[in-house]
Parts: sequence; C-alpha cells; structure tokens
Amino acid sequence: MSEACVLFETRRLAVREAVWEDIPFVVSLWSDARVMRLVGFPDGIPTAADDVPRRLERGRGSDALLIARLRTRERIGQCVLGAPDADGVSEPDIKLHPSFWGRGYGRELWAALVDEAFLRTTCTVVRGTPNVANIASIRMQESAGMKRVGEGVAGFPASMQDFTTPVPHYVYEISRAEWMQRASAARRQPRCSAR
Repeated sequence: MSEACVLFETRRLAVREAVWEDIPFVVSLWSDARVMRLVGFPDGIPTAADDVPRRLERGRGSDALLIARLRTRERIGQCVLGAPDADGVSEPDIKLHPSFWGRGYGRELWAALVDEAFLRTTCTVVRGTPNVANIASIRMQESAGMKRVGEGVAGFPASMQDFTTPVPHYVYEISRAEWMQRASAARRQPRCSAR
C-alpha cells in the first residue's frame, strides 16, 4: 500500500492524507450504522461506495480526507481538518471505527485537530456540533477547552429524507484567542511537582 506522508502526530496516533487504498476502510465507516446513526444516518450512508471516491478526489488541503492510524499503521478512523468558512469557522470531523471506541483516541485526535486547525489555517473559531445524545463527543469537545454556545437541529434535503433523521445537536466553540491562552497556560504548567 502506498503511504502518504504523516501530517501530524499525537502521543499514540499519526494522521496522514487518505490514499486510494483507504477507500474500502472509509466506506466501511460511512456504511456502519454504529458510526453514522448519531450524525443522521441511522443505517449508514447508502451511497458511501460512490461518495467516498468523489470526496477523496475533490478534497484538498484543509478539506482533505485524513486517516488516523496507530503507530503500527493500523487504521482506526477518518477525520477532516475543515477549511474555514467565510466567517473564519473551521469544523473538524472524526469518525472512529467502533473497535477503537472507549480508549481515549477520540479525545486525543480531537485535541490535535483543534490545534492543527489553528496552526494550519486562518480560522478564528473551531466549532463542533455533537449530537445531544453523544456523551463521548460532548466530553471530547469539552476536553479540548471548547464551550457550549448554543444548540440546534440539523436537517437534510428532501432528496435524502428517506435515509436520514434530523440531528439535535449542541454547538461547541473555541476562539483562536482562547486556544492561544489555553496553550500558553499549558506551557507554564510545571513538568513535575515539588515534594
């Protein structure tokens, strides 16, 4: 398999751009009801086999499909950094394979995506919109220093309503200034405690 270069790393993970050989893995995520039900696709995305290759082909830069993998090169999920919109808001995204849930990978990856969004783009805000029922995603947002600023319900176009459900969600955000303050405070923390 061809391996794209690593864009960034965390303590346990490496993230790289997706390559053509990753398509079956990403399709498996998008088709999995366990992964997709809380984002409005209770049975997975029925068009995933067609959508993933198109998404891979058109996604570049901050909108590129990324693969999160263990240091052993085993894929654990897919993510997107999220190019800033006209208002300077970046919306990263993570989809982890269920066999890797509950191990802290989501928190680790989300924190890195927030950092990378501010480091690699001109965004002024990073936003997350977890389903109100997705406690793990809510904790992931909060662990990265994001604050709940609202809520809403995301819907889908009429052409998709046969295989989607509305998504009640919270809105979490962190501004560049808040992120910089948080990063500065983390650097000032002592490495060891005095006894």
